[in-house]
Amino acid sequence: MATGLFGVSWTEIIDFLLKLAPAASIVGGILAARVQLRSNRQINAVMIAKNHYREMLDAFLKNSDILYLGSNPTAFAELKKDIPRYRRYRTLFTLMSFAMQELYLAMDLKREKNWEHMIRVFISLFRNYILSPEDYGPYNQQALTPSFLAFLMDTAQNFEHSAARTSVAQYLKDETRLT
Repeated sequence: MATGLFGVSWTEIIDFLLKLAPAASIVGGILAARVQLRSNRQINAVMIAKNHYREMLDAFLKNSDILYLGSNPTAFAELKKDIPRYRRYRTLFTLMSFAMQELYLAMDLKREKNWEHMIRVFISLFRNYILSPEDYGPYNQQALTPSFLAFLMDTAQNFEHSAARTSVAQYLKDETRLT
């Protein structure tokens, strides 16, 4: 009889592998199911994030007069004096931060550069609020995940929304010009 591997005959090796095949197929099936489950989780996370994004956009459209008031420092200082409008502005920030956090966590931003840019644009609308320690203090920052908070702070420090450089905010703060 010809010796196979490690002094064991080939027929014994083949018999052992045939007995091991059902267990190997079960393990392979479990691994495939885990990969499918992760894929489904990713799809669900993206769908949830995009739903939050749509809700945020709807709120932004309804409150665009308030949204752009915080885009430059002078209009933001005046907005803080008008308490009801300032509360609406903070509510819009809360909607934005949670929607953008969902997108940030669900998307692969290294491959999806357009989504990364979009998140940065929305964050930069609230730049003056984020960079103000008396408005956006450590207590408020606890609600965000550390990685997104770092992304938020980096965006606020290094990016400025295009509306902040225009006079749009000056026109929107005076409601009589809009009617």
